[in-house]
Amino acid sequence: MIYSVELNFSDPDRETEWNAWYETYLVQLVSLHGLNTAQRFRAVAPETVTWEYLALYSLDSLDVYESEAYRNIGGGGVASRKYTESISRRRNVYEGIDRFPEVTETGRILYCEDAPRGFDLADILFLPFQAATGRRKAGASEIDGQPERRAIAISNAATVERLNLTAMEGLAVYAPITKRHE
Repeated sequence: MIYSVELNFSDPDRETEWNAWYETYLVQLVSLHGLNTAQRFRAVAPETVTWEYLALYSLDSLDVYESEAYRNIGGGGVASRKYTESISRRRNVYEGIDRFPEVTETGRILYCEDAPRGFDLADILFLPFQAATGRRKAGASEIDGQPERRAIAISNAATVERLNLTAMEGLAVYAPITKRHE
């Protein structure tokens, strides 16, 4: 399953510090049994999307959030407490893929909320996701459970530019800002 965290960070003076902290935190997260991959992304055209940042994690199950190890590294928002006033986020868990592939430097994530099956675009295959749970507490984390359905695709920067995908309503385009941690 995929754990998706969509975020905005409202303090430009601390954004570099926050991004550095988050990179370190990803390494800690993938050290946990059951949390297999983690990678972060930033919107290519932030002014056109609701959420500027995206983090995608591959999980075996929600049990990882119940673990003592997760709480010990500050899971559930404790580790990011010093940034809380600047963070808004939405978290969800999706079925439809077990392990998210690495997105390279020239790769792009195409993330649809309003088109749960994606869009009919040449050479781009969207994978539909179904929420694995509704709104609930998962150990030290809160799962928002929204949206219930969405679609995701991986493309590349040249295709995004050629098709002008950042201008497509209902489609968020993200570029990687970290490597995939395993």
